[in-house]
Amino acid sequence: MAQPRPMRQNDIYQAKYVLDGALSPDGRRAVYALSETFGSGDEERQATCLWQVDTDGGAPRRLTGEAGDDSSPRFAPDGRSVFFLSTRSGVAQIYQIALDGGEARQVTHLPQGAGVFDLSPNGKTLAFSAMAAPPKERGANDHVRIDRAWYRMDGLGYLQDLDQAIYLMPSRGGKPKAATEHAGVISDLQWAPGGDALACNLMGGPQGEFARSELRILDVKTKQTETLVGALMMIGFFWCDDQRLGYAAAPGGDFSRQPQLFVIGRQGRRTRARTSSLDLPVGGLFQTNSPAFLPPFRALSSRKGAAAYAPVGAGGERRICKIALKGAERCDAVLDGPRINTLFDGNDRQLLFSSQSLNAPPELALLDLASGRERMLTNHNGAWRALIRWPAVEEVQVRSARGVKVEGWALVPKRSRRPCKTLLYIHGGPHATFGHGFHADFHELVGAGYALAFCNPRGSFGYGDAFSTATIGCWGKPEHKDFDVFLNELARRGVADNDRLGVTGVSGGGHLSAWLIGHTDRFKAAAPEQGVYNMFSMWGVSDAGKALIRLEMDGDPHQVPERYWELSPLAHAHKCRTPSLLIQGENDLRCPMQQAEELYVALKAAGCEAELLRLQNCTHGLEVFGPPPLRRYRMNALIDWFDRHIP
Repeated sequence: MAQPRPMRQNDIYQAKYVLDGALSPDGRRAVYALSETFGSGDEERQATCLWQVDTDGGAPRRLTGEAGDDSSPRFAPDGRSVFFLSTRSGVAQIYQIALDGGEARQVTHLPQGAGVFDLSPNGKTLAFSAMAAPPKERGANDHVRIDRAWYRMDGLGYLQDLDQAIYLMPSRGGKPKAATEHAGVISDLQWAPGGDALACNLMGGPQGEFARSELRILDVKTKQTETLVGALMMIGFFWCDDQRLGYAAAPGGDFSRQPQLFVIGRQGRRTRARTSSLDLPVGGLFQTNSPAFLPPFRALSSRKGAAAYAPVGAGGERRICKIALKGAERCDAVLDGPRINTLFDGNDRQLLFSSQSLNAPPELALLDLASGRERMLTNHNGAWRALIRWPAVEEVQVRSARGVKVEGWALVPKRSRRPCKTLLYIHGGPHATFGHGFHADFHELVGAGYALAFCNPRGSFGYGDAFSTATIGCWGKPEHKDFDVFLNELARRGVADNDRLGVTGVSGGGHLSAWLIGHTDRFKAAAPEQGVYNMFSMWGVSDAGKALIRLEMDGDPHQVPERYWELSPLAHAHKCRTPSLLIQGENDLRCPMQQAEELYVALKAAGCEAELLRLQNCTHGLEVFGPPPLRRYRMNALIDWFDRHIP
C-alpha cells in the first residue's frame, strides 16, 4: 500500500461532503445529498447528487446523476419515493423519484423555478416558494428605481426583483396557485403537523432590514397570513406541535448576542425563552471553509412536544442537545465531542445527522436515542483519506487580557521541521466560530508546507454573551490582544516560527487581517480577503452595511464619527509595511470592491508592497461558493504570495 502523502491541490477536490438528509417514515432508509466534484479544467464543477442507504447497514447507492444539483429530499408518507429540488432543467424545480429505480418525474414546470418546499403530512399537497415570474434581464435603458431601505443582497441582487409567495399544488401534479402575496424572500417553509397551516421565515420585504426576518403563519383554508414575530435575526424555526412553534433567534434582534431557543403560541402569544440560562448559541454558527459551509438548521420536536433536539455550539464543538420545551429549562447533550454535528431528520427513536472533524469531511450517521449508540452510515471519504498524510492537531487554550480564555488550534504538517512557517487564518462574521470542522482551505495550505493557526478571539460565539459582545464599539482592539497571546503560545511550544508568520482571513477576517498589519510588523506577509476596511463607506454601500456597522460601531456615523474612522483599517494603512495581497470579488455586495480599492490606494501611497486581485463574476464567499476553477486560481494566488515573502 502506498505511503500517505502531503495534500496536493488535486487531492482536496476528491473530498465528498454530506450536506442534507431525510429519514424514511419507518426509519429503515435514508436519502441524502452528497456534494462531489465532476469534470476537469474549465468544465470542473461542484454538484450535489442524491444517494440512499439502509440504516441497518449495507453500501450506499446513487439515486440521481450529475445532470444538475439535487437537494432537499423529502420522503412521501409511504416511504417508497422522495421529492427533491433539482436544477437539471436549468432552473430549480421539484421532482419525485421512486427508491426502487426509474427516472425522476418533474412535478413543477415554472419558468421562474421553485424555491424552498415542503410536503404536507398526508403527502397530497406541495407547498413551495416562487417568484411571480423570472427576473428580466435589463437592457441599456431599463433603469432601476429603488424605494426600499434594504434593497439588495449579496448573491441575489435587487430584492424588489425577487419577491416570493407561497404556492400550493397537488403532489401528483397540477397547476400551482399562489396562497400569499409576493413580498420578500422565503428562506424556510414547514407544514404544521396537522396539515392545516404553514409557517415560513420571510426576509427582504418592503420594510425589511439586513439579517432581520419575520416568522409568519398561513392558514391553508382561509389563506389568511399572520406575522407571529418580526424584526428577528432568526436562525431557523420548527413546529413543536399543532399549537406551538419553536425558533432560534438572537435575543432582542441583536446579532452580536448568541441565538437562543424560544417557543411561541400559534396565535402569537406567550413567547418563552427555553435556553436563557444556557449562555451558548443555539444553531452553532461555525465557519467551515468547504462546500459544507452552510448546513441547514434543523430542530425536531418529540412526539408530544415536550422537548426538541437542536444544535448548540459549545466552544469548538457543535453538539446536538435535547432541550425541554415545557417546565423548567433543561438542555442535555445527546451528541458531543470534538466535532461538528449537523441534525437532518429523526423520530422518537433515531436521529439522522452528519459528523465532521478537522481532518475528516462530513459523513452520514444515525443515533439510537435509547442506547446512545451511533452508527456511521457512509464512508465516502475513507479510501481517499487513506492516501493523505493528515496534519497533527495542536489544541491551544491561553489567557488573554483580564484573564479571558481564548481557544484555538494549529494544523501542523507531519514530518515538518519545527518551528514551522505559520499562517494565522481569521474567521469572518465577526460573530461566528471556528471549531472542529473540515476546512478545504486549511488543508491545501498545510499541503503547501504551512502550519495553519486559527482561534476564536473575543467576538466569537460559543463562549457566552459577554465574550461575543466584547468587541462592540472597539472592533479590532480586543482581538489583536487575543491573537498575540495565541501566537506567542504556539511559538513557545515550538510550533510557530515568529520570523515566518503570515496572516489572512475572509470578510470579518479580512478586516482583522488589515487591522493587524496597520498596528504591528509581526507578519512577513498578509492577504486580507473580501474585507471591511472603511467603516464610513461600508455603512452605505454594503448590503449589510447599515445594520452590521451600526452594531459593531455602537452607533451611526453621525453619532460616533471619530470611532468610525479610528476603527477603520484604512485610517492606519499609512503605517503598514507588511507586503499585502488584497483579494476581492467584482460582484461582492457584502464587502464591495470599493473597500479593497480604498485600502489598496492607501497602501501604495504609504510605499507598502501591495497588489489587488480582482476576481471576475464573484460574490461574497467565493472560497466556498465559487466554481472549482475559480477556487483553484484564488488558492494558487494565496500560496504564491506567501511563498514569495515567507521563505
